[in-house]
Amino acid sequence: MGISISNATSSAITKYSVSLRSGEPDWSMIPSAGKSNKSQAEFVSEIKELAQRAANTTSKTELESIHRQRTRLCAEYISDVSPDRNALYQQAKNAVKSQNGNPKCKGIGELSLLDFLERAEGKNNNLAQKKFALAGGGTLECPILTGEGYGADISYQGTKVLTYLGDSYGWGCERTPAEREKEREFYGIYFNEYHTQKNAQSSELKELPNYLEEKTSFDRKA
Repeated sequence: MGISISNATSSAITKYSVSLRSGEPDWSMIPSAGKSNKSQAEFVSEIKELAQRAANTTSKTELESIHRQRTRLCAEYISDVSPDRNALYQQAKNAVKSQNGNPKCKGIGELSLLDFLERAEGKNNNLAQKKFALAGGGTLECPILTGEGYGADISYQGTKVLTYLGDSYGWGCERTPAEREKEREFYGIYFNEYHTQKNAQSSELKELPNYLEEKTSFDRKA
């Protein structure tokens, strides 16, 4: 089944995360409750260390690696105030699975939610007309997308916390208001340290001409 992007999912507060080959969300990039038990001091230390590395590197490859690490660390940092996306995803998978009977796994490992949506096609399940209630107040809707097949929108307390955006983008998630505040806090720490490092480098460069001028004068006297 080709699952394409739903027009309704475009949002300035949607973060995209390419899914794993299995079709499962890449949980290393997606915040979810219970993701970390680090202290605030440990987080701040790791955030500043990444900012220092970013400010001092001249390698594009290393900078890209740092940015990936930053995304993972940010997801971990804000998970303290996140809904349990992982549990909601598992509940959504079970809800769609119940519409298909009890399909056997193909190959090795568990089927993903996308596998169950594929199996629902052609069975007159009319998933697009249904709204599944999930434990803890979440809901699952399966809109028919602009290409073909069903999408998956998992919502919690008015926020679309997990959405499949098509093969090119994978899974995406909107931030809750509490997560957006925590995310601003994360990047505030990061960029304060980053600019501190850059300003220090700039100050060193400003002092360099005076140093060279004094050194040249000394050499002439010698």
